[in-house]
Amino acid sequence: MKSSIYYSATLSMAFLSIRFVGLFIDLTHKDLFLIIGLGILLLVTLPLYLTERRRYDKKKQIIFKTFNKGGKIDKNNKKKPLQNSEYPSFRKQKSGLTWTGGSVHGSSAKRGSKRGFLKH
Repeated sequence: MKSSIYYSATLSMAFLSIRFVGLFIDLTHKDLFLIIGLGILLLVTLPLYLTERRRYDKKKQIIFKTFNKGGKIDKNNKKKPLQNSEYPSFRKQKSGLTWTGGSVHGSSAKRGSKRGFLKH
């Protein structure tokens, strides 16, 4: 769904930019490009975007309802709710890589480690 939103928005912007260029040079059907660009933007891209937004908000509300039931988690479920792939993470993410340095061969990127060159 997201790819169709991006493709339709890109196509409509292409038609609108051709219309803009058509203002400066003489194109025969420059008004047609304006109508096609606005039509794709308003009739395809905007409804797809609003539908995607509504689906995301519903999914988010379902997730919040499951966590606000009093903290009851299904005992048979082996995965924790935060590790489930259906639950997006709404917390602040940590940065991915930390750069360690101090070696002769340059610095290397490691995950989840503190500066190791101070511990010599």
